[in-house]
Amino acid sequence: MTKTCTLALALLATAAVAQEAAQAPAKGPAHPPRLGVIDMGKVSTDSLLGKGLAAQLETLRNEINAEGTKKQAEIDKMGAQIQALQTELDKQQNVLSPEAVDKKKQEIVKKQRERQAFGEDSQAEIERMKDRAQQKAQGLDSEFQTKIKPHIEAVVKERGIDILLDARVVLGSVPKEYDISQDVVIKSDDAERATKGKAAAAPPAPAPKPATSPAAAPAPTPQP
Repeated sequence: MTKTCTLALALLATAAVAQEAAQAPAKGPAHPPRLGVIDMGKVSTDSLLGKGLAAQLETLRNEINAEGTKKQAEIDKMGAQIQALQTELDKQQNVLSPEAVDKKKQEIVKKQRERQAFGEDSQAEIERMKDRAQQKAQGLDSEFQTKIKPHIEAVVKERGIDILLDARVVLGSVPKEYDISQDVVIKSDDAERATKGKAAAAPPAPAPKPATSPAAAPAPTPQP
């Protein structure tokens, strides 16, 4: 999963808790703001949710690489054929008629044009695959942020955090008591397991009943 979750996600989590706290009645003197730090890269890498989305991205990359390898092999094959024709022409040029030499030269030029056209088409197809993969990656990143946000908010609320910082903006090492990354991973994993457990326990959909054929109409009585 791409590690592009922004500070805005962390700020949204603390904002939600801060808004709830602001609406609640005041209880005693205000305490110093409690700080928390989250490493979204760790959450993405370690959580089942992040791993699942990362696997989808890896599948896309493998498909693009496989297609690129396949196209390049075909281009190399065409290049080898052209080279073989050129070698044959070089060996036979002195014994062939001018017409035969010209024919072989035209064949080589045709093969070269076909190879160039195939290469251009292949490159365009690979670029289209990359564009689709990029769009898919953006969608997966949005899905990750949407699904992980409630778990961040829950941990922030449980630990009474007033200000949540992204680990990337914190200088130096983060004390363990401030880091909520693992807590978020645990909550997210619990939710993922519960979702998969419900899906596995759900009874299979009943097979559709075969359509009942309408009663056959009585054969017409032959007229005398």
